[in-house]
Amino acid sequence: MKLLTIGILIIFVLAHAEASRAIAPQNIIGTWKLLSMTYNDQSTGKQINLWGEKPIGFLTYTNEGRMSAIISSADRRLSAKSADQASPEEQAQLFRSCYAYAGTYTMTENSVIHHVEVANDPTWVGKDQVRFIQIEGNKLIVSGPPIITVSDSQPKKLVLVWKRIDSHE
Repeated sequence: MKLLTIGILIIFVLAHAEASRAIAPQNIIGTWKLLSMTYNDQSTGKQINLWGEKPIGFLTYTNEGRMSAIISSADRRLSAKSADQASPEEQAQLFRSCYAYAGTYTMTENSVIHHVEVANDPTWVGKDQVRFIQIEGNKLIVSGPPIITVSDSQPKKLVLVWKRIDSHE
């Protein structure tokens, strides 16, 4: 009986510890600036800076349940006066080096689900994007599930580190 009681106590403590790690929705409210964006190779542990050392981006969550994200390579260049005057090759490169989407969001214990309503990639519209999240101080670490890309058959996990930039803390 004593062993059963200890076992139940251990289960209770572990369950409580796991629940205490859950992120409260109000903790992600605000605007976050992108610090880094890496692909982490799941087989080798190697990290690859996807869009250079200092990608640019902002991620916003509102109290009303809305979200928006824009991410861009810091070294985007254009030889024409505007994107609509650029060559098709330059336009394609601009498309490949910037991503934006917005919609609503819901949260689970350790993830946020983005319900995409508009995106520069129309295949995302109407779909959900699951993002695993951790908060460490004023940083939000967001990752997706491991994926296999067209250029590499080894699973990689995209990890984005954001820093809170607004006064809501």
